[in-house]
Amino acid sequence: MNGILLNGLLYEGRGAGISKYTQMILKTFIEENYNIDILLRDEFKNNLNSQNLIYAKQNITGSKNRIIYEQLKAQKLYKNYDLVHFPDYATPLFYKGKKIATIHDMAMYTMRDKYTKMQIMTKDILMRNTIKNADRLICVSEFSKKELIKYYPEVEEKATVVYSGIDIPKYNIQGEFEANILQKYNIEKDNYILYVGTIAPPKNIHNLIKAYVKACCEGLSCKLVIAGKKGWMYEEIFKYVNETKMEKNIIFTDYISDLELEALYRNAKIFSSISFYEGFGFPPLEAIGRGIPVLLSNIDIFKEICKDSALYCDPYDIKDISDNMLKLVGDKVLQNKLKSNGEQLIKIFDWSKTAKDIYDIYLDVLK
Repeated sequence: MNGILLNGLLYEGRGAGISKYTQMILKTFIEENYNIDILLRDEFKNNLNSQNLIYAKQNITGSKNRIIYEQLKAQKLYKNYDLVHFPDYATPLFYKGKKIATIHDMAMYTMRDKYTKMQIMTKDILMRNTIKNADRLICVSEFSKKELIKYYPEVEEKATVVYSGIDIPKYNIQGEFEANILQKYNIEKDNYILYVGTIAPPKNIHNLIKAYVKACCEGLSCKLVIAGKKGWMYEEIFKYVNETKMEKNIIFTDYISDLELEALYRNAKIFSSISFYEGFGFPPLEAIGRGIPVLLSNIDIFKEICKDSALYCDPYDIKDISDNMLKLVGDKVLQNKLKSNGEQLIKIFDWSKTAKDIYDIYLDVLK
C-alpha cells in the first residue's frame, strides 16, 4: 500500500469554487511536504513540481469525462492506497476501500429547480453512494454540516467541519497593467461594483442586475462588472440585460486570468454577491482580504463566515438590495468600518491550518 491519495482531478485550469478548493489543498500539501500522493490532469505536468504527483494519462475535459474517469478508469489506482480523499460528494460507486469526501453544500436538494434533470439524477446517485459508503465527510462550514444532517441525519457522527483557507496572492502588478485592464473593460478605478463567480442560478445574478438597474435610476453612477464564466441556465440573464439597454454599464468579462482578476479586485468600489445559496463562498472573503467593502445576501453561510465585515440584504427583495447598494457606495464611514473588521476576520481562514486539519482526519480514519 502507498498510504494516502488525494483525487486532484477537480482542479482544472479555469475552475472556481470546488476547483479552487482542490487546487489550494494540493498546493499546500506539496509546499509543506505532506506524504500524500496527488492525482492530476495531464495539463498540469509542467506546472507543479513534486515527486508525489500522478497523472491521469489521458485528456480530461468537462465534468462528464472527469466523472467517468473517477468512477471507472481510476479503480486500479485507488486499490494501491489505504485511503483516498475525494474533494466533493462524488465518491466511486464500485470502490469499497477507505475514502473521505468533502461536502460543500446541499444545493442539489434545496434548489432542485435550478438544476437540469440529468444533473439531478447524477448527483442523487453519487451522493447517496457517498453517504452510505464514505468513512468520513468533511464539511466546509457549520452551515454545510447542518444542511447535510438535515437531509441525512444518519451521518452526524462522521461529519467534521474544516474551514477552507483564503489565498490573497501578493502579485507585483504594474500600474500600466492595471490601467490596460480597466481600459479593456471600459471601466474606471474605484467606480464599479464587482461580482466574482460562475454565472448560474444559485448565484442570483438576475436580482443583482435588477437591483443595480434600480439603483442607477436613483442616482448610482458606477458600472457593474460580472467576472466569471458561464455556468448553466444563464440565457435569461443576458436577455434581460439586452432589454435594459444598459449593456455598456453591465460588463461581463467571462473567464479571466488570475492577474486580470487581481486588477479588478484592487480597483473595485465595492464587491457584491447576493447568492440564494452557498456552502462556503470564496469571493466575499477574497474581497474582504483585499480591503474591499462587501454587500452580501443575508444567507446563513455568509453571516457565518463574514460576520460583521459585510453589509447584508435580502436576496429576494430588489428594493432592499438596491437601497443597500446605494448606501454602501456612498457611506465612507461604513466602508472603513467594514474594512477594519475584515482585517481581523481574514486571519481565521488559513490554508496551512486547513491542510493540517484534513491530514489529521486522514490519520484518524486510518487508525
